[in-house]
Amino acid sequence: MTEHAHRKSIYHWQEDVEYLERYNFGGYHPVQLSDRYSDGRYQIVHKLGFGSYSTVWLGLDLSSNSYVAVKVLVAAASKKSTESRILQHLRDQCDKQDERMRLLPILLDEFWIDGPNGQHRCLVTEPAGCDVATSKEDHPFTLPLMIARAVAAQAVIGIASIHRKGIIHGDLYPRNMLFALPPTNGLSVDDIYEKYHMPRETPVERVDGRPLGPEAPPYTVMPALLYVDPTKIDDPAIRITDFGEAWLSTDTQPKSQLNTPTLYLPPETTFAKSSISFAADIWTLACSVFEILGDGTLFEGFFADRDYVIAENVSCLGPLPEDWWDLWKAGKEFFVENGVWQPPCEMKRPHDSKSRPLAMRIQQMGREADPEFSAAEAECLEKMLRSMLRWEPAERATAEDVMTSEWMLKWGFPALKAYNIPT
Repeated sequence: MTEHAHRKSIYHWQEDVEYLERYNFGGYHPVQLSDRYSDGRYQIVHKLGFGSYSTVWLGLDLSSNSYVAVKVLVAAASKKSTESRILQHLRDQCDKQDERMRLLPILLDEFWIDGPNGQHRCLVTEPAGCDVATSKEDHPFTLPLMIARAVAAQAVIGIASIHRKGIIHGDLYPRNMLFALPPTNGLSVDDIYEKYHMPRETPVERVDGRPLGPEAPPYTVMPALLYVDPTKIDDPAIRITDFGEAWLSTDTQPKSQLNTPTLYLPPETTFAKSSISFAADIWTLACSVFEILGDGTLFEGFFADRDYVIAENVSCLGPLPEDWWDLWKAGKEFFVENGVWQPPCEMKRPHDSKSRPLAMRIQQMGREADPEFSAAEAECLEKMLRSMLRWEPAERATAEDVMTSEWMLKWGFPALKAYNIPT
Protein backbone atom coordinates (compact mmCIF):
# COMPACT_ATOMS: atom_id res chain seq x y z
CA MET A 1 0.00 0.00 0.00
CA THR A 2 1.41 3.35 -0.99
CA GLU A 3 1.96 6.28 1.32
CA HIS A 4 -0.89 8.07 -0.49
CA ALA A 5 -3.40 5.19 -0.34
CA HIS A 6 -5.48 6.63 2.49
CA ARG A 7 -5.68 10.13 1.02
CA LYS A 8 -8.71 11.16 -0.97
CA SER A 9 -7.54 12.29 -4.38
CA ILE A 10 -8.27 15.85 -5.45
CA TYR A 11 -7.00 15.48 -9.02
CA HIS A 12 -7.36 12.78 -11.64
CA TRP A 13 -4.16 10.76 -11.66
CA GLN A 14 -1.70 11.15 -14.55
CA GLU A 15 1.18 8.87 -15.52
CA ASP A 16 4.82 9.93 -15.87
CA VAL A 17 4.41 13.34 -14.25
CA GLU A 18 4.84 14.63 -10.71
CA TYR A 19 2.33 13.57 -8.03
CA LEU A 20 -0.49 16.05 -8.55
CA GLU A 21 -1.70 15.95 -4.95
CA ARG A 22 1.52 17.77 -4.02
CA TYR A 23 0.14 20.90 -5.63
CA ASN A 24 -0.89 22.27 -2.28
CA PHE A 25 0.53 24.60 0.33
CA GLY A 26 4.13 23.54 0.97
CA GLY A 27 4.23 21.55 -2.26
CA TYR A 28 5.14 22.17 -5.88
CA HIS A 29 4.94 25.57 -7.55
CA PRO A 30 2.57 25.50 -10.57
CA VAL A 31 5.18 26.25 -13.22
CA GLN A 32 3.87 26.79 -16.75
CA LEU A 33 5.59 26.98 -20.11
CA SER A 34 6.72 30.49 -21.07
CA ASP A 35 6.68 31.63 -17.43
CA ARG A 36 9.47 34.07 -16.65
CA TYR A 37 11.26 34.18 -13.30
CA SER A 38 13.94 36.17 -11.51
CA ASP A 39 12.79 39.54 -12.82
CA GLY A 40 12.11 38.05 -16.23
CA ARG A 41 15.60 36.61 -16.72
CA TYR A 42 14.65 32.93 -17.12
CA GLN A 43 11.92 31.80 -19.51
CA ILE A 44 10.57 28.27 -19.07
CA VAL A 45 10.91 26.28 -22.31
CA HIS A 46 10.39 22.60 -21.43
CA LYS A 47 10.39 20.17 -18.51
CA LEU A 48 13.52 18.12 -17.80
CA GLY A 49 12.22 15.98 -14.94
CA PHE A 50 10.67 15.81 -11.49
CA GLY A 51 11.09 14.20 -8.09
CA SER A 52 9.38 14.09 -4.73
CA TYR A 53 10.86 17.44 -3.73
CA SER A 54 11.21 19.39 -6.97
CA THR A 55 10.40 19.86 -10.61
CA VAL A 56 13.22 20.62 -13.05
CA TRP A 57 12.77 22.76 -16.13
CA LEU A 58 14.74 23.77 -19.19
CA GLY A 59 14.97 27.53 -19.11
CA LEU A 60 16.31 30.12 -21.51
CA ASP A 61 18.53 32.68 -19.82
CA LEU A 62 17.49 35.77 -21.71
CA SER A 63 20.47 37.72 -20.41
CA SER A 64 22.94 35.44 -22.20
CA ASN A 65 20.69 33.59 -24.68
CA SER A 66 21.85 30.28 -23.20
CA TYR A 67 19.89 27.32 -21.85
CA VAL A 68 19.92 26.37 -18.17
CA ALA A 69 18.30 23.87 -15.83
CA VAL A 70 15.98 25.47 -13.28
CA LYS A 71 15.23 23.26 -10.28
CA VAL A 72 12.15 24.49 -8.38
CA LEU A 73 11.99 22.98 -4.90
CA VAL A 74 8.74 22.32 -3.05
CA ALA A 75 8.04 25.11 -0.59
CA ALA A 76 8.19 22.89 2.50
CA ALA A 77 11.76 21.85 1.70
CA SER A 78 13.03 25.17 0.39
CA LYS A 79 14.17 26.84 3.58
CA LYS A 80 15.77 23.76 5.12
CA SER A 81 17.34 22.47 1.89
CA THR A 82 21.12 22.17 2.05
CA GLU A 83 21.58 21.63 -1.68
CA SER A 84 22.29 25.31 -2.35
CA ARG A 85 24.94 25.37 0.38
CA ILE A 86 26.59 22.22 -1.01
CA LEU A 87 26.58 23.53 -4.58
CA GLN A 88 28.01 26.86 -3.40
CA HIS A 89 30.73 24.94 -1.57
CA LEU A 90 31.49 23.01 -4.76
CA ARG A 91 31.62 26.24 -6.74
CA ASP A 92 33.86 27.97 -4.21
CA GLN A 93 36.20 24.99 -4.08
CA CYS A 94 36.23 24.58 -7.84
CA ASP A 95 39.55 24.76 -9.64
CA LYS A 96 38.60 26.04 -13.07
CA GLN A 97 41.67 24.31 -14.50
CA ASP A 98 40.51 20.92 -13.19
CA GLU A 99 38.64 19.32 -16.08
CA ARG A 100 37.20 16.69 -13.73
CA MET A 101 34.87 19.35 -12.36
CA ARG A 102 32.73 18.86 -15.47
CA LEU A 103 31.49 15.72 -13.69
CA LEU A 104 29.78 17.89 -11.06
CA PRO A 105 27.04 20.52 -11.25
CA ILE A 106 28.09 24.14 -10.90
CA LEU A 107 25.56 26.52 -9.36
CA LEU A 108 25.04 29.37 -11.81
CA ASP A 109 22.36 31.28 -9.95
CA GLU A 110 19.73 31.03 -7.23
CA PHE A 111 16.43 32.86 -6.77
CA TRP A 112 13.08 32.54 -4.99
CA ILE A 113 9.51 32.31 -6.23
CA ASP A 114 6.71 33.56 -4.00
CA GLY A 115 3.69 31.57 -5.16
CA PRO A 116 0.29 30.27 -4.05
CA ASN A 117 1.89 27.25 -2.35
CA GLY A 118 4.58 29.18 -0.48
CA GLN A 119 8.12 30.33 -1.14
CA HIS A 120 10.21 28.15 -3.42
CA ARG A 121 13.99 28.07 -3.70
CA CYS A 122 15.16 27.75 -7.31
CA LEU A 123 18.61 26.51 -8.30
CA VAL A 124 20.07 27.24 -11.74
CA THR A 125 22.70 24.92 -13.22
CA GLU A 126 23.79 23.76 -16.66
CA PRO A 127 21.30 21.36 -18.26
CA ALA A 128 22.12 17.67 -18.69
CA GLY A 129 20.56 14.80 -20.60
CA CYS A 130 19.15 11.33 -20.00
CA ASP A 131 20.04 9.45 -16.83
CA VAL A 132 22.19 6.34 -17.12
CA ALA A 133 19.56 3.96 -15.75
CA THR A 134 16.95 5.00 -18.31
CA SER A 135 19.47 4.70 -21.12
CA LYS A 136 20.24 1.14 -20.01
CA GLU A 137 16.57 0.22 -19.79
CA ASP A 138 16.00 1.26 -23.39
CA HIS A 139 18.94 -0.74 -24.71
CA PRO A 140 18.35 -4.38 -23.70
CA PHE A 141 19.45 -3.45 -20.16
CA THR A 142 23.16 -3.20 -20.94
CA LEU A 143 25.35 -0.42 -22.25
CA PRO A 144 28.04 -1.20 -24.84
CA LEU A 145 30.98 -2.38 -22.78
CA MET A 146 33.41 0.45 -23.57
CA ILE A 147 30.75 3.05 -22.81
CA ALA A 148 29.85 1.23 -19.58
CA ARG A 149 33.50 1.20 -18.50
CA ALA A 150 33.82 4.93 -19.25
CA VAL A 151 30.65 5.76 -17.31
CA ALA A 152 31.68 3.62 -14.32
CA ALA A 153 35.15 5.16 -14.27
CA GLN A 154 33.66 8.67 -14.32
CA ALA A 155 31.45 7.77 -11.37
CA VAL A 156 34.56 6.75 -9.43
CA ILE A 157 36.42 9.94 -10.38
CA GLY A 158 33.39 12.08 -9.56
CA ILE A 159 32.98 10.63 -6.07
CA ALA A 160 36.71 11.02 -5.46
CA SER A 161 36.41 14.69 -6.46
CA ILE A 162 33.40 15.21 -4.20
CA HIS A 163 35.12 13.55 -1.25
CA ARG A 164 38.24 15.66 -1.69
CA LYS A 165 36.04 18.68 -1.14
CA GLY A 166 34.67 17.24 2.10
CA ILE A 167 31.24 16.42 0.66
CA ILE A 168 29.27 13.19 1.11
CA HIS A 169 26.75 12.81 -1.71
CA GLY A 170 24.31 10.61 0.19
CA ASP A 171 22.15 9.58 -2.78
CA LEU A 172 24.42 8.10 -5.44
CA TYR A 173 22.89 5.69 -7.94
CA PRO A 174 22.55 5.56 -11.76
CA ARG A 175 19.41 7.71 -11.93
CA ASN A 176 21.45 10.55 -10.45
CA MET A 177 24.08 10.22 -13.18
CA LEU A 178 23.15 12.06 -16.36
CA PHE A 179 24.70 11.89 -19.79
CA ALA A 180 25.90 15.23 -21.07
CA LEU A 181 23.40 17.13 -23.19
CA PRO A 182 24.63 17.96 -26.71
CA PRO A 183 25.36 21.68 -27.09
CA THR A 184 22.18 23.78 -27.03
CA ASN A 185 23.54 27.32 -27.18
CA GLY A 186 22.62 29.02 -30.42
CA LEU A 187 19.46 26.91 -30.79
CA SER A 188 16.12 28.69 -30.90
CA VAL A 189 13.18 27.47 -28.85
CA ASP A 190 11.72 25.99 -32.04
CA ASP A 191 15.02 24.19 -32.61
CA ILE A 192 14.78 22.73 -29.09
CA TYR A 193 11.26 21.52 -29.80
CA GLU A 194 12.30 19.96 -33.10
CA LYS A 195 15.22 18.19 -31.41
CA TYR A 196 13.46 17.05 -28.22
CA HIS A 197 9.80 17.17 -29.34
CA MET A 198 7.11 19.68 -28.51
CA PRO A 199 6.05 19.75 -24.85
CA ARG A 200 3.16 17.36 -24.31
CA GLU A 201 0.51 19.09 -22.22
CA THR A 202 -2.30 17.26 -20.41
CA PRO A 203 -5.08 19.22 -18.69
CA VAL A 204 -5.26 18.92 -14.89
CA GLU A 205 -8.77 18.10 -13.72
CA ARG A 206 -10.26 17.86 -10.25
CA VAL A 207 -12.09 14.65 -9.32
CA ASP A 208 -15.09 16.64 -8.09
CA GLY A 209 -15.31 18.59 -11.33
CA ARG A 210 -14.80 21.95 -9.65
CA PRO A 211 -12.58 24.63 -11.24
CA LEU A 212 -8.87 24.57 -10.45
CA GLY A 213 -7.50 26.96 -7.88
CA PRO A 214 -4.26 28.91 -8.22
CA GLU A 215 -2.33 26.18 -6.35
CA ALA A 216 -2.43 23.81 -9.36
CA PRO A 217 -1.25 24.30 -12.95
CA PRO A 218 -3.85 24.17 -15.71
CA TYR A 219 -1.86 21.38 -17.36
CA THR A 220 1.04 19.03 -16.74
CA VAL A 221 4.05 18.71 -19.00
CA MET A 222 5.71 15.40 -19.85
CA PRO A 223 9.52 15.57 -19.52
CA ALA A 224 11.43 16.18 -22.73
CA LEU A 225 12.58 13.10 -24.64
CA LEU A 226 16.29 13.38 -23.95
CA TYR A 227 17.05 9.71 -24.63
CA VAL A 228 19.88 8.96 -27.04
CA ASP A 229 20.64 5.42 -28.24
CA PRO A 230 23.80 4.51 -26.28
CA THR A 231 25.20 2.70 -29.31
CA LYS A 232 25.27 6.09 -31.06
CA ILE A 233 26.89 8.07 -28.26
CA ASP A 234 30.14 9.65 -29.39
CA ASP A 235 30.94 11.22 -26.02
CA PRO A 236 29.75 9.20 -22.98
CA ALA A 237 30.54 12.05 -20.57
CA ILE A 238 28.30 12.12 -17.50
CA ARG A 239 27.48 14.46 -14.66
CA ILE A 240 26.67 13.41 -11.09
CA THR A 241 23.58 15.32 -9.99
CA ASP A 242 21.04 15.79 -7.21
CA PHE A 243 22.90 16.96 -4.13
CA GLY A 244 19.69 17.36 -2.17
CA GLU A 245 20.76 14.70 0.33
CA ALA A 246 24.45 15.73 0.48
CA TRP A 247 26.23 17.13 3.51
CA LEU A 248 29.68 18.31 4.56
CA SER A 249 31.86 16.04 6.65
CA THR A 250 32.41 18.99 8.99
CA ASP A 251 28.70 19.45 9.72
CA THR A 252 28.00 19.31 13.43
CA GLN A 253 24.84 17.26 12.83
CA PRO A 254 25.76 14.49 10.38
CA LYS A 255 23.07 12.38 8.75
CA SER A 256 21.62 9.46 10.72
CA GLN A 257 19.64 8.12 7.77
CA LEU A 258 19.63 8.21 3.96
CA ASN A 259 16.76 8.43 1.49
CA THR A 260 18.58 6.43 -1.17
CA PRO A 261 16.44 3.68 -2.79
CA THR A 262 16.40 0.58 -0.61
CA LEU A 263 18.41 -1.64 -2.97
CA TYR A 264 21.40 0.70 -2.64
CA LEU A 265 21.32 1.46 1.08
CA PRO A 266 24.53 0.63 2.97
CA PRO A 267 24.04 -1.61 6.01
CA GLU A 268 25.15 1.01 8.53
CA THR A 269 21.90 2.86 7.86
CA THR A 270 20.25 0.00 9.74
CA PHE A 271 22.90 -1.20 12.19
CA ALA A 272 25.31 1.68 12.87
CA LYS A 273 23.65 5.01 12.08
CA SER A 274 26.37 6.99 13.81
CA SER A 275 28.83 5.62 11.24
CA ILE A 276 27.20 7.14 8.13
CA SER A 277 30.03 8.96 6.38
CA PHE A 278 32.12 8.91 3.19
CA ALA A 279 31.99 5.11 3.30
CA ALA A 280 28.25 5.21 2.57
CA ASP A 281 29.05 6.72 -0.83
CA ILE A 282 31.59 3.96 -1.44
CA TRP A 283 28.92 1.30 -0.89
CA THR A 284 26.44 3.00 -3.24
CA LEU A 285 29.27 3.59 -5.74
CA ALA A 286 29.99 -0.15 -5.77
CA CYS A 287 26.30 -0.90 -6.37
CA SER A 288 26.28 1.70 -9.17
CA VAL A 289 29.43 0.41 -10.88
CA PHE A 290 28.00 -3.13 -10.95
CA GLU A 291 24.71 -1.87 -12.38
CA ILE A 292 26.42 0.30 -15.01
CA LEU A 293 28.55 -2.59 -16.21
CA GLY A 294 25.82 -5.22 -16.02
CA ASP A 295 22.18 -5.73 -16.89
CA GLY A 296 20.63 -5.26 -13.46
CA THR A 297 21.14 -4.19 -9.89
CA LEU A 298 23.73 -5.83 -7.64
CA PHE A 299 21.16 -6.58 -4.95
CA GLU A 300 17.83 -7.75 -6.33
CA GLY A 301 14.25 -7.52 -5.16
CA PHE A 302 10.91 -6.37 -6.53
CA PHE A 303 9.51 -3.72 -4.17
CA ALA A 304 11.93 -5.18 -1.62
CA ASP A 305 11.84 -3.89 1.95
CA ARG A 306 14.91 -3.23 4.09
CA ASP A 307 15.03 -6.72 5.63
CA TYR A 308 14.85 -8.43 2.24
CA VAL A 309 17.75 -6.32 0.98
CA ILE A 310 19.82 -7.14 4.05
CA ALA A 311 19.21 -10.82 3.26
CA GLU A 312 20.42 -10.07 -0.28
CA ASN A 313 23.51 -8.39 1.18
CA VAL A 314 24.26 -11.54 3.19
CA SER A 315 23.63 -13.74 0.14
CA CYS A 316 26.23 -11.74 -1.77
CA LEU A 317 28.80 -10.94 0.90
CA GLY A 318 28.49 -13.56 3.62
CA PRO A 319 27.50 -13.38 7.31
CA LEU A 320 26.90 -10.08 9.08
CA PRO A 321 29.17 -8.93 11.90
CA GLU A 322 27.92 -10.74 14.99
CA ASP A 323 26.80 -7.58 16.80
CA TRP A 324 24.75 -6.58 13.75
CA TRP A 325 23.22 -10.07 13.52
CA ASP A 326 22.11 -9.73 17.14
CA LEU A 327 20.39 -6.43 16.28
CA TRP A 328 18.57 -7.78 13.21
CA LYS A 329 15.13 -8.76 14.48
CA ALA A 330 13.95 -10.13 11.13
CA GLY A 331 17.06 -12.24 10.58
CA LYS A 332 15.37 -15.51 11.63
CA GLU A 333 12.81 -15.04 8.87
CA PHE A 334 15.60 -15.87 6.42
CA PHE A 335 18.35 -17.60 8.41
CA VAL A 336 18.62 -20.32 11.03
CA GLU A 337 21.71 -18.52 12.28
CA ASN A 338 23.98 -15.84 10.89
CA GLY A 339 24.58 -16.73 7.23
CA VAL A 340 22.87 -20.16 7.39
CA TRP A 341 19.67 -20.15 5.35
CA GLN A 342 16.37 -21.49 6.60
CA PRO A 343 15.16 -24.59 4.71
CA PRO A 344 12.79 -23.53 1.90
CA CYS A 345 9.79 -25.08 3.65
CA GLU A 346 10.45 -23.09 6.83
CA MET A 347 11.51 -19.75 5.37
CA LYS A 348 8.97 -17.12 6.36
CA ARG A 349 9.93 -14.76 3.55
CA PRO A 350 10.25 -15.70 -0.13
CA HIS A 351 13.95 -15.77 -1.04
CA ASP A 352 16.38 -18.24 -2.56
CA SER A 353 17.66 -20.57 0.14
CA LYS A 354 21.13 -20.55 -1.40
CA SER A 355 23.63 -17.73 -1.46
CA ARG A 356 24.70 -16.00 -4.69
CA PRO A 357 28.20 -14.71 -3.89
CA LEU A 358 29.61 -11.61 -5.53
CA ALA A 359 31.74 -13.63 -7.98
CA MET A 360 28.64 -15.49 -9.19
CA ARG A 361 26.72 -12.26 -9.62
CA ILE A 362 29.51 -10.84 -11.77
CA GLN A 363 29.51 -14.03 -13.87
CA GLN A 364 25.77 -13.59 -14.38
CA MET A 365 25.69 -9.81 -14.92
CA GLY A 366 24.80 -10.03 -18.61
CA ARG A 367 28.34 -10.06 -20.07
CA GLU A 368 28.63 -13.83 -20.46
CA ALA A 369 28.48 -13.66 -24.26
CA ASP A 370 30.69 -10.58 -24.57
CA PRO A 371 34.17 -11.69 -25.65
CA GLU A 372 35.64 -8.34 -24.56
CA PHE A 373 34.66 -8.97 -20.93
CA SER A 374 37.44 -11.32 -19.92
CA ALA A 375 37.90 -13.52 -16.87
CA ALA A 376 40.77 -11.24 -15.87
CA GLU A 377 38.51 -8.18 -15.91
CA ALA A 378 35.83 -10.04 -13.93
CA GLU A 379 38.41 -11.02 -11.31
CA CYS A 380 39.72 -7.45 -10.97
CA LEU A 381 36.18 -6.08 -10.84
CA GLU A 382 35.30 -8.49 -8.05
CA LYS A 383 38.40 -7.48 -6.10
CA MET A 384 37.57 -3.79 -6.44
CA LEU A 385 33.89 -4.19 -5.54
CA ARG A 386 34.65 -6.43 -2.58
CA SER A 387 36.96 -3.77 -1.15
CA MET A 388 34.11 -1.27 -1.45
CA LEU A 389 31.48 -3.55 0.10
CA ARG A 390 33.08 -4.35 3.44
CA TRP A 391 30.46 -4.57 6.16
CA GLU A 392 32.24 -2.20 8.51
CA PRO A 393 32.39 1.32 7.02
CA ALA A 394 35.89 1.92 8.40
CA GLU A 395 37.19 -1.13 6.51
CA ARG A 396 35.95 -0.06 3.07
CA ALA A 397 38.24 1.28 0.40
CA THR A 398 38.31 5.06 0.07
CA ALA A 399 37.53 6.77 -3.22
CA GLU A 400 41.27 7.35 -3.66
CA ASP A 401 41.88 3.61 -3.14
CA VAL A 402 39.32 2.81 -5.82
CA MET A 403 40.99 5.27 -8.20
CA THR A 404 44.19 3.22 -8.02
CA SER A 405 42.51 -0.20 -8.22
CA GLU A 406 43.63 -2.63 -10.89
CA TRP A 407 40.25 -2.48 -12.64
CA MET A 408 40.47 1.32 -12.96
CA LEU A 409 44.07 1.19 -14.20
CA LYS A 410 43.52 -1.57 -16.77
CA TRP A 411 39.94 -0.95 -17.92
CA GLY A 412 38.49 2.24 -16.44
CA PHE A 413 41.09 4.84 -17.39
CA PRO A 414 41.79 3.27 -20.82
CA ALA A 415 38.07 3.54 -21.65
CA LEU A 416 38.15 7.24 -20.77
CA LYS A 417 41.23 7.71 -22.93
CA ALA A 418 39.47 6.01 -25.84
CA TYR A 419 36.76 8.71 -25.70
CA ASN A 420 39.20 11.56 -24.93
CA ILE A 421 37.53 12.15 -21.57
CA PRO A 422 39.89 13.92 -19.13
CA THR A 423 41.03 11.89 -16.13
